[in-house]
Amino acid sequence: MADAGSIPVILVDDDPDEHFLFREDLEDAGIDFAFHGFARPDDALEHLRSMDGAPALVLCDLSLAGGDALAFIRDAGPCLGAGTIGVYSGARNPEMEEKCRAVGSTFYIVKPVSRAKLVDALAKSGRIKLTETGNGRVTPVLAATGA
Repeated sequence: MADAGSIPVILVDDDPDEHFLFREDLEDAGIDFAFHGFARPDDALEHLRSMDGAPALVLCDLSLAGGDALAFIRDAGPCLGAGTIGVYSGARNPEMEEKCRAVGSTFYIVKPVSRAKLVDALAKSGRIKLTETGNGRVTPVLAATGA
């Protein structure tokens, strides 16, 4: 599990199986985290608001049944503190990627999400980085420029 200074990872995906798979992928990639998964964007937004501006790393599935990923990204932005939000999708879609960035997403990852893809996306965001914690493991923390 993540240490006290780490940033929670929040997943928004309407498929509960994806929560399990995503968590397993992060663990297999050596990423330590405090994980919170939500099937409904409204529930994730309520959780973010309860964090009162504490930084968070939010990953949102682009295809949310009964939800609007673009609206969620826009609404979640003010709740992230120094954190960041990104989108993951099963396919590259430059037009949709631009729409996601226009409403506040700082990265777009094509599944499967891997350590390398996450490290690259976070490095480009400049807000959160993965810091070595020993034994080949990493944890999400605020980047020096975001502190």
